[in-house]
Amino acid sequence: MHPEGKVDRSKPLICEFCKSDSVIFDNVSFEYVCSACGCVSSQDPNSDSMTNFRANSGYNDRTRTGMPESLAIHNKGLSTLIGIGDTDARGKALEPSQKNSIQRLRTWNNRAQLNDSVSRNLEKALKLLNNFGDKLYLSQAVIEGAAYIYRKAAIKKLAKGRSTLGLVGAALYAACRETATPKTITDIATACNITTKDIMSHYKLILKELSLQMPVLHGPDYVTLICNRLQLSEKTKREALRIFSMVQQNRISIGKNPRALAGSIIYLASQNCNEFLRQVEICQVAEISTVSLRKRCKEIKSKVEL
Repeated sequence: MHPEGKVDRSKPLICEFCKSDSVIFDNVSFEYVCSACGCVSSQDPNSDSMTNFRANSGYNDRTRTGMPESLAIHNKGLSTLIGIGDTDARGKALEPSQKNSIQRLRTWNNRAQLNDSVSRNLEKALKLLNNFGDKLYLSQAVIEGAAYIYRKAAIKKLAKGRSTLGLVGAALYAACRETATPKTITDIATACNITTKDIMSHYKLILKELSLQMPVLHGPDYVTLICNRLQLSEKTKREALRIFSMVQQNRISIGKNPRALAGSIIYLASQNCNEFLRQVEICQVAEISTVSLRKRCKEIKSKVEL
């Protein structure tokens, strides 16, 4: 080794443990490894000598592989993991004394990762969150947003003494509202197997304690959402949006329930486009009563020429 820290390639490297001269360079891990005992050398893989060695050997691929960091995993995907196999890197079985040492390290590694109540709660809650996200066919962006909201709630000790399912459902609903994902609170309650009242109470708690500002869904958003769930034709969707713009111009929508207004507009649009649609079907999807639907339809017909 030269004083400047560069490797003298004329002299072989000596293993620090078994003192053999069979040290080789691993092009996958960018480390010096002894081929006799398998020990890794303390030579810094990011030093100038390693860079020169890669350049001389023609191996210039500096890419890294592995799982990306994710908020939806309790340790963000950055923790160490000691495998359950009792073999070394070469596939050779470990000695009994080494097995006991590895088992002891494995036990303490698991304990160190979940050494407080917040970490244990996050591990349980984020597993549930990922399962519910898969049930609802949510994108990874929505799941990451829900995990971020739940982490903030856990740090503020909001999960202490409260239902984990309710808080997970509230975080999912808040993330759907933030990303304008068309999921209602009933959909989330069905996936989480809890009541909508439980989710709403936790949702109000999250909004208050975390000071979240949720975007408000406007009338056209409800029209599009209900049309998509009823699997209506594109012609009916465009007709419903046209009627809604006329309703807004006549200021009928002021002070009205947006879901009831959207349901009535969709019913009128389906009649204009000769697409058979029952009032009960719209009421079930929009979560309104048939009385509200008929009342809004009567009001729109009296003030708008369809």
